[in-house]
Amino acid sequence: MNTKDYGQHASGYRRPRPDELSRGFAFRLVFWALVFAVCLGWVMSHMGCAHPIENGVAALMGFGFVPLRLLCLVLSEAGVE
Repeated sequence: MNTKDYGQHASGYRRPRPDELSRGFAFRLVFWALVFAVCLGWVMSHMGCAHPIENGVAALMGFGFVPLRLLCLVLSEAGVE
């Protein structure tokens, strides 16, 4: 099967046009924003203060990995390499 003839692959995958978002972008964006909110809530809560190792992991995720992942996700949709 030729994708040029049918416009999509046999599996059903269709490349998004330049003016539309890729599949699952909104889900990934909401998921990582939720992870950020949970990490922030953990760090700011009393329970987070009682567990220093978990608090450090939540701070690393919430203030390091998650914002970096969100930035990469948005930039990849914008077409920045």
